[in-house]
Amino acid sequence: MVWMGCSDLSNAGVSNTTSRNYYLSSEILARYTAAIGDHDFGVLFGYSAMEYRTWGWGVSKQGATDWTLNDLGTYETLSGSSSTAKNGWGLRSYFGRVNYAYKNRYLFEANLRADGSSRFGSNNRYGIFPSFSAGWRISQEDFLKGTWVDNLKLRLSWGKLGNNSIGNYDYLSTYASGYSYPFGGKLASGTVSTLSNDLLEWETTTSFDVGLEFATLKNRLTFEADYYDKQTDGILYKAPVYATIGNKSAPYQNLCGVSNRGFEFTIGWRDQVKNFRYGISANFTRNWNKVTKYNGRLKVGWVTDANGVRSYVTNIGDVSTVVDAARRTIEGRLINEYILVNTYSGDGSYFFADGSVNPAGGPRDGMIRTPDDMTWLEAMVAAGNSFLPNQHIAKDGIWYGDYIYEDANGNGVYGDSNDYTFQNVSQTPKYYYGFNIELGWKGIDFSARFAGAGGGARYWRYVGYNAYSTDPKFTLPYEIAYDHYFFDPENPDDPRTNLTSKHGRLTMNYGSEQNGANIYSTLFLYKTDYLKLKNLTIGYTLPERLTRKVGIGSLRIFLTGDNLFTITDYPGIDPEFTDNMNYYANLRQYTIGLNIKF
Repeated sequence: MVWMGCSDLSNAGVSNTTSRNYYLSSEILARYTAAIGDHDFGVLFGYSAMEYRTWGWGVSKQGATDWTLNDLGTYETLSGSSSTAKNGWGLRSYFGRVNYAYKNRYLFEANLRADGSSRFGSNNRYGIFPSFSAGWRISQEDFLKGTWVDNLKLRLSWGKLGNNSIGNYDYLSTYASGYSYPFGGKLASGTVSTLSNDLLEWETTTSFDVGLEFATLKNRLTFEADYYDKQTDGILYKAPVYATIGNKSAPYQNLCGVSNRGFEFTIGWRDQVKNFRYGISANFTRNWNKVTKYNGRLKVGWVTDANGVRSYVTNIGDVSTVVDAARRTIEGRLINEYILVNTYSGDGSYFFADGSVNPAGGPRDGMIRTPDDMTWLEAMVAAGNSFLPNQHIAKDGIWYGDYIYEDANGNGVYGDSNDYTFQNVSQTPKYYYGFNIELGWKGIDFSARFAGAGGGARYWRYVGYNAYSTDPKFTLPYEIAYDHYFFDPENPDDPRTNLTSKHGRLTMNYGSEQNGANIYSTLFLYKTDYLKLKNLTIGYTLPERLTRKVGIGSLRIFLTGDNLFTITDYPGIDPEFTDNMNYYANLRQYTIGLNIKF
């Protein structure tokens, strides 16, 4: 790079920056195989090593001898230099494998590997990861030969894998100026910016799988089933540190454990009748995930002290980590499970037979819709209860068309911090499914691929999209603009009256209204179940007798469409995207193509 100041050669300058990266890898393998009668053996031993290094430097000079010369050597004065810290990682592995098969009917394989990573301290650098698999081709047994069973195989596997996906030096402390820590009641200058953890080691995932493969009717009908159990332990995670430690970044720790269990099914049928061929297949997966280890179990409830005073206690702040305002990570629950306040749900009876207010007798869906609902709310407040977040009953507080929230712990305060409960749902779907269709007749081919998911949810509330707040900078969605609650108790015959809408009253107090601005509730928790047509293709292959005349082996014309439609009740843009991607969607696209083979 060259820069110039006016027309003075002494102010002209040049800089040169260089970066170097290199990656080295080596692998040594030794194999041995043998067949003795019906027995097949195989042995493999190996060694591999990988290393990556990067660094850089730069230099600047000033004072040109001629405008046409830009090399560093033609400038007179060294004006600056720089360099970047060397960075890199290394991985070394020793591994071996043993295979055995008898009559290709009984199959067995065992693996063992030792991986060493530079990202861990010297005492924990290596991890040992064994695995094995076995299979039994039952359909090759004499008692099934010649029967309607074309294929029947039972398989079993177990193994461990390691993960070292952290920074290159995260087990070490890093140092920087400008940090302070409390000492003797005052802030003292310090240099540690990131805490160290020399006990850091490999994250380990232990997987177990048992599966069955089946085919019959001349392999036209196929079926496959799997049960899996995946346990991840020692997950590499940065948990928050207490403020008493000072202004330090938390180190990685082997803190968490996660369990994923489930089953998978696939079934298919494929056949051909003269020139017509067809096939259909379907798959289904159900997964259960849970955080099995973190900072301890959640303990909540009422306790009574020695003086007989009852109080509600919870350790949620000590045993969980906030993902965002609506989700937490905590032991014993789903990964990043939603924790929200439930909207109130009453039975509509309002009062007991003696005239006293019934706390469970309020509006069925939690919205104050009618004068009877308002009378009940006023009686509840008069009885000593309070309703958050707005508390007082008025147009600028809780009013007709506002939702109220559940009092989960029974302290008479509806919608406070102790009323947030886990919802047994997260952004991750609990099950996935799909099916494929293939059709063909002579040169015409057709295929369609559908995919869906269910059991997931998303907290979604944005002004201008689905919130009942209004703001001059945003428009209103059509659904809410033309269908929202409206009732004026001073003019109940107003033609705008709408007592049945699920959408609350519109307000102009953006950021402070009762319906969701200051409270995270199930009111804006939506299911993200969906079914999508992911791909549809239709094609035509010209007869070979025609293409051969022009020296072409085959010629196929096709039209493909991706993401053609979605069936879902989710009101956002795309249920397949996470909540921080609500402004995006999978693109719908069309492709016309031509395949030519010579």
